[in-house]
Amino acid sequence: MILSEEIYFEITFKGEKSELKKLAKFLKSGELDDFFEITSEYINYSDEYATADDGEKAEIVFTNDDLGIEIDELDTDEFLEVVCKAARKLDVVGHLYDISDEEYSFVSPVGSDDFSNARGATKFNDELDEAAFNEEFEEEE
Repeated sequence: MILSEEIYFEITFKGEKSELKKLAKFLKSGELDDFFEITSEYINYSDEYATADDGEKAEIVFTNDDLGIEIDELDTDEFLEVVCKAARKLDVVGHLYDISDEEYSFVSPVGSDDFSNARGATKFNDELDEAAFNEEFEEEE
């Protein structure tokens, strides 16, 4: 999917703090600057991150907080290939969208350097969560 004009994103990374540290270093390294310029303001550490030991679970949310990034176009597949490869030791869930409300939601489980469309992902175990999930996507269509 190609997103254009103005993009927005929110990607959540969950896993061991030591792996999250490596990911944050990667995000700040400039490796993604071919897609768009990354600033440290896009990296939000969870409350448990500060107190967690390296082996404990924590979370980072990579987001532009609904402040659009002007861009000619973003190939979501190319972007996510790079991001998910860097985050292969983490659980990754996110969505990317543009000013025209074109949206791509994805998941990449720990151990995978690939991603899949979240709409095609397995439904939640809880019946109420599944009903809410179905209702949300019915509203979008």
